[in-house]
Amino acid sequence: MKNESTRILRPATLALLMAFGTPALAQAPAAVPKEPTPPRSATGAPATSAATRGDAARAERDWERRHRASKIIGTHVRNRQGDKIGDIEDIVLDRNGSVAYAVVSTGGFLGIGDRLHAVPWKSLQLQANEDFYVLDVDRKRLQAAPGFPGSSWPNFNDERWNTENRRAWPAQPSR
Repeated sequence: MKNESTRILRPATLALLMAFGTPALAQAPAAVPKEPTPPRSATGAPATSAATRGDAARAERDWERRHRASKIIGTHVRNRQGDKIGDIEDIVLDRNGSVAYAVVSTGGFLGIGDRLHAVPWKSLQLQANEDFYVLDVDRKRLQAAPGFPGSSWPNFNDERWNTENRRAWPAQPSR
């Protein structure tokens, strides 16, 4: 009767085991402990202090506020005097996939009675180290700017509408 723990190995299998070893036949060399990798900043440089790590975290938050739609939507919009104009309600892309407009909700209370404005994206400036965008308009100009209710959005592909809408907003700041 054959012992269950006995295995018959074919010559090819035996040759592979001898060449590459098995845990029972060959002991792997001891692993050399690696030194811990220092943390890196947003630019990839090693972070050497708590202040540098804080700068990296701030840089990452700033990047998200500029590039992630989910972080941009809901952000406050203020004028140069610091008065709150409204909040970014939505973002509209052009045919090329670039951001064309920020839809800014003004007036109203808890979404009731508010008016939407398609503000050219380049007319907004993210305020450094703050959580809001700046739009260089006063209240009078804002009230005169074209707006629309949330239930009736304009056709953003209509060139005539685009031309008229852009005239209402400040010249695009240099970036």
